[in-house]
Amino acid sequence: MTEAVKQICECVFDKSDIIRIYAEPFAYNIASCRVLEKAGFQYEGTLRSNAVKNGKAIDMKMYSLLKTEI
Repeated sequence: MTEAVKQICECVFDKSDIIRIYAEPFAYNIASCRVLEKAGFQYEGTLRSNAVKNGKAIDMKMYSLLKTEI
């Protein structure tokens, strides 16, 4: 999965004017957070109670990757 994320990000940066890609996985989804980290994304912080799932407020984490970082 990590390699796929890297390739997609490289393609987006190569074929567009986009300079920043971000992702907001649920904070409890450790596997998704790890994939982003291994793909070079930087952790920016936690978005507290950013979503509601099954009637419960859920924290999300914010990750980003800049074009200059690949």
